[in-house]
Amino acid sequence: MKFRLKDAFVVLLTASTLFSGTAFGRAPVTTLSGDQNPVDGAMVMMQPVTVGKGNIIGGFLGKTLNIPKQIKIDDAGFLVFGLSADALQVTPSDAKGYHKITVLPYLTGSQEMKDSLKLRRTARQIRFQALKDAINKAEALSAEQKKSVLNFLSQSVGSPCVVMAKSPLPAFMPSPGPCMIPLGAEMVENKTGKRLGIETSMICVLDIESEGKKIFSVDDALKNDTLDLVVAHENAHAIMFDMYGKLFQKIQRTSSNGHDAPIITDVGLAYVEGWAEAFEAVYGPANPKLAEKDRSKYNISEFLYARQDPIRRDRYVWASNTGKKTGAIKNGLQLMSTEGVIAGHFYDILTSRAINAPFEKCMQTMLTSPMNFMEFVQNFVKLFPEDKKVVYRILLENSHYVTMHENAAESYKNFYGFKVAYTQKKISKADFDSAKTQYKAYTEGLFAEAMKTDNIFANVGPQLWFAGKINLSQLKKDAGEVKKYFAAAFGKKDQYYEFRLDLNTATADMFRMIGFAETDAAKLVKTRDEKGFFKGNPVTLIKGIVGEERFAKYNAVLNLTQYDHTKSDVVAQYKEQSLALWPEDIARLSR
Repeated sequence: MKFRLKDAFVVLLTASTLFSGTAFGRAPVTTLSGDQNPVDGAMVMMQPVTVGKGNIIGGFLGKTLNIPKQIKIDDAGFLVFGLSADALQVTPSDAKGYHKITVLPYLTGSQEMKDSLKLRRTARQIRFQALKDAINKAEALSAEQKKSVLNFLSQSVGSPCVVMAKSPLPAFMPSPGPCMIPLGAEMVENKTGKRLGIETSMICVLDIESEGKKIFSVDDALKNDTLDLVVAHENAHAIMFDMYGKLFQKIQRTSSNGHDAPIITDVGLAYVEGWAEAFEAVYGPANPKLAEKDRSKYNISEFLYARQDPIRRDRYVWASNTGKKTGAIKNGLQLMSTEGVIAGHFYDILTSRAINAPFEKCMQTMLTSPMNFMEFVQNFVKLFPEDKKVVYRILLENSHYVTMHENAAESYKNFYGFKVAYTQKKISKADFDSAKTQYKAYTEGLFAEAMKTDNIFANVGPQLWFAGKINLSQLKKDAGEVKKYFAAAFGKKDQYYEFRLDLNTATADMFRMIGFAETDAAKLVKTRDEKGFFKGNPVTLIKGIVGEERFAKYNAVLNLTQYDHTKSDVVAQYKEQSLALWPEDIARLSR
């Protein structure tokens, strides 16, 4: 279905440059919304209703253990867009509590958070307008159901964002920290239980502690003025969820690598997290304290500081995010599986002055339910062919054409070498200009081809996932440090450590992490680089490269099997993963 923007939501931006970062001296974009209306009441602070209310013993246990009350919602509109009929009952938080007195005024007073909430309202209005005709024509719905769905969509435009001041999880479970939870919420009055409204998601704004150490502090984030960046990130997840509804759970997240901007994971997770991290990069420059020299002084979380500038400057395309730059770029599938790379693409699209209403167009595209960034780009240019040139430029220039052509990475690396040599005064300006002219002619040729053929992802290899279970009981006492780490991390009672890796994206470090010798890890990556990408059964390919004898030794511990990421049972794990996936992986980043 082809959705078009309504005139009321088109924000006319001045088309001055092709890329958001190319205009010399131009202040960075720190707001995206063209909505001039206020957002008073667009956020409410809630806490879970606990079980056993009205029963002395049950109520005491429910409150002490913070066991949330779950209910079923029978509203047709909610059932269409919520993941399930399940919802938690929530009620306004303590009027004298810290979140109500301190956190809520900070968030609702933040200009960046106001912009984020306006974007949420705009997205929901676009959803309502775009789906209205389709719902009216839906033969599977009765007249009453159609009315209910349309009422839900209409009312959701002005519905407040539900922010949780207390964990919606039982007290014996760890706090989810700052996160978006795609679980329904029924807002009720505290005393009467009267329904105030229903929502399909909620955002938690909570501390994270690990082993007695506070890894993330809401109070610190508020004082250093980064809490709005954190909540805007989670609100971006909620906006995406609004556009997808039930289809959100079909975005496959196969990797077991955790997540952060430089980490190579999978195309689904990179798409979802890259979208959210783009908003940190947009809003970050408005924070006067967000400077490296002040990071320790204001106790700013390292992950909040470190990934913004590389996203804005597209630095996560490098094969390595540490050490001296060599001009080496990730391969095509690695680029599409790195959330920092996707965040850079989204940042440039959202802040482009050459695209009219880029956010609104992103929402229209998400309503077509692309399952990864590649599908997003393909759907975007089909909906808005007038922006094809700009979007292709952003993607191809940022990735140095690696997603498109097998020779692009080597060509860029050679040009980068000339650039470094020139800055070090090892070659003349004439030699550098000649190399620059040749490289520019090469990329312009590729761009012209892309505009004709749309083959911008021709060099993105297929996903070749394999899974394994490391048998910790078989690790010897004199095992290497990596294996000792596994044994210490998971304990003697846990016999297996399970993992999933993609043979076309795994790095030498990832292979070493699961126990491959350095020479074999390097051989696997080198062979893949020489081929461009692998095709076939990943386990069979590994065996063929390292040899049967060495493979047998590895497999005795790793128990490798081919992993079919397309199976429905993989996608069905979403309900169990939802609470664990969307919080920032702060524990991992703190190590």
